[in-house]
Amino acid sequence: MMLPKKYRETMRGLLGEEYSAYEASFSEEARTALRINTAKISPEQWQEICPFETEPVPWTKKGFLLKNPAESPAKHPYYYAGLYYIQEPSAMIPAAILPVQKGERVLDLCAAPGGKATELAAKLQGEGVLVANDISVSRGMALAKNLQIAGAKNAVVTAEAPEKLVEHFPEYFDKILIDAPCSGEGMFRRDSHMIQDWEERGPAYYVDIQKQILASAYEMLRQGGSLVYSTCTFSPMEDEEMVLWFIRQYPDMHVCMVEEKPGFSSGNPDWVAQETSDKEREELRRCIRIFPHRAAGEGHFAVLLQKGEDSGEKACDNGVQKFSGSQVDNIETSQSYVQGIPKKKRHGCNSGQDMLVKRRRDCNSALDIPKETKRWTSLFGLSDSNIVVKKDTAILEGEIARYLQGLRCIQTGLIVGNCKKRFEPSVQFALTLSDTTVFPRINLPVDDIRVIRYLKGETIQDVAVEGEERMDLTDGYVLLCVDGFALGWGKYTGNGTVKNKYYAGWRMQ
Repeated sequence: MMLPKKYRETMRGLLGEEYSAYEASFSEEARTALRINTAKISPEQWQEICPFETEPVPWTKKGFLLKNPAESPAKHPYYYAGLYYIQEPSAMIPAAILPVQKGERVLDLCAAPGGKATELAAKLQGEGVLVANDISVSRGMALAKNLQIAGAKNAVVTAEAPEKLVEHFPEYFDKILIDAPCSGEGMFRRDSHMIQDWEERGPAYYVDIQKQILASAYEMLRQGGSLVYSTCTFSPMEDEEMVLWFIRQYPDMHVCMVEEKPGFSSGNPDWVAQETSDKEREELRRCIRIFPHRAAGEGHFAVLLQKGEDSGEKACDNGVQKFSGSQVDNIETSQSYVQGIPKKKRHGCNSGQDMLVKRRRDCNSALDIPKETKRWTSLFGLSDSNIVVKKDTAILEGEIARYLQGLRCIQTGLIVGNCKKRFEPSVQFALTLSDTTVFPRINLPVDDIRVIRYLKGETIQDVAVEGEERMDLTDGYVLLCVDGFALGWGKYTGNGTVKNKYYAGWRMQ
């Protein structure tokens, strides 16, 4: 691989005698890894059923490096069940070090395609709210799909510029993750097209974009909250210098210490062009770098910051640090916060409740939910007051919905099903259900050929239904599972036959 001359000279200046080892790493194959979705399975349970030959990712117990590059984890039924996400190993670091707690308000500001967002959703454990944003609608569609496969119950997907989100969410979020657009130097080995982009633009092109994103994130972060800024580039201009600009621009932002892991390198204040104080140099050393010649990853930069109280020498406990006063017990408590938003930011509504009522008038309201749909939602204990019907689609929305008017939204909540004629439950809803859900189901072992046939959209035959006596309540719908993990729906027609209801757009090719 031919690296640009200017890039080689820059990296040689940064790495010195290590540069030859760095350049030699381009002759090695890029590593692929899986990050386990702990919303569905623990790392320990995964190791008992793992069908691949793997080794641990050093910086997270949820990560597993594939040893055999010929294996196809995207073709395995466990992937369709949302048990794992295929992710470049060093890209696992940003979400791993953001200390998300159950029930918090979390924003992934540059979220597509969803590797970090799905991990943040797992950390929330189905409570609180995750707003996953990407300025591109097409990338946002892919982001929404990945969150749906992961079984995220409380995720909203938007496609907006960060400064537009500030108008709706001033000081709203407890935690924010920014995996910023960057020159992509850490992706050269995996994607040679990034080299051409670097030659056409270079690191300087992204600096103003990154500053704008960070400034917007600051406005949306609560006092006491924390923020991760990350890139997949080695450029100090986009990394240490960007962090230095941020903490100077906003003196109440402080860099937190993060537990050191094998493969981590520290940030380097000597790579910064400006004069720095001893305190600033210490904070810059707390940044994390991954280099491909030192660790099993393409390359990444990440830093954890706190707004408000100076973190001083306090280290995060395995990437989790609790900040007093910043936690929200549940998103349902957000009513009082709406009342505190200045009127000019209420988008023409007199209160948060008025905003919610207006949204209800713009689509079918909770009062208009078909009886059959209500019967289904009652089976799962879903409150009718949180169900909105839009274009014949029943959606479970949280209190976050009141803030979304005027935003370009791809997903405002969990899609429960379609109620145009008779109610048809969605595959997105199926993927949120656990093995403890009381519902008629067909559970097939992973090596049963009928699992693949189901994922390809074929009719399934010779099956036994668990809980068959309840099918009169479900109109014959049964939950199809692999080793106890939900895949989607089928409709039992009798004599051991199930009509396939797997979503056509997601079928295995």
